[in-house]
Amino acid sequence: MAKNFGRVIEVMVSNMLFSMDKYNLEGTIPFDNDLLPNESEIKLWNLSKDTISRIKRNDTLMINAGYRGDVGVILHGFVSKVVTKREGVDAVTSIHVLDSHDLSSRKVEDIAYAEGTLGSYILKQMAAILGLPIAQFDLNQDYRYEEGYTASGEVTDIIGKVAKDCGTSAYINKGKLYVRNLRRGADDIFALSIETGLIASPEPFDEEKFKGYRIKSQLQYRITTASVVDLTSKDFQGRVHVRSGTHTFSRTGDFTTEVEAILP
Repeated sequence: MAKNFGRVIEVMVSNMLFSMDKYNLEGTIPFDNDLLPNESEIKLWNLSKDTISRIKRNDTLMINAGYRGDVGVILHGFVSKVVTKREGVDAVTSIHVLDSHDLSSRKVEDIAYAEGTLGSYILKQMAAILGLPIAQFDLNQDYRYEEGYTASGEVTDIIGKVAKDCGTSAYINKGKLYVRNLRRGADDIFALSIETGLIASPEPFDEEKFKGYRIKSQLQYRITTASVVDLTSKDFQGRVHVRSGTHTFSRTGDFTTEVEAILP
């Protein structure tokens, strides 16, 4: 069995560090393959009023997670809300975090592209307007708009539509923009088995366009959207590609990564 001890969580926000060694904390960190910002929630117990007051909306928040000697980033985002409530004798502070700024205000109006414009040109121009760094850009096909194209509305919607025309996913992860096929890229391969953290048997799913497995493992920071997993279980052995999931952590409870992964 994989070792599940020496848990490490480090929450960094507003020039402060909250470590699981010193603070009771828990959280859920979702990730997926679309352009809507994902909202994470981190809870910390019995912070002082002065400490809480220092955490401001739009402050950058990062979380490192893993086990002693093997730790990596699972969240890079921006504080959207801070709420403190009493639970018995405890004060519990919930920090809500978006994995990008609110992008709904990034809009354009009737930008006309000439006949024969390639999707890649539109995507790169819209990405520049969006203002996020591009982590990966790799189209399945560079769709040509023979009759031209007019971009109007929210920039994220335009990127999503043009990427779809190019047969490609577009999503935001850890504050960066990805335009790429989930099944193709220069991702590291993670071998997941009982020995490396697999929990229970993967559950198969079969949709109209995708087949794959729902997988649960001990928390693994290397697994996120588009991760390549070489899965070994009692009922299945082969390669899958992650499209969505959630990291869940606490001091004594869940410390897991659950994902939906599609077959090649």
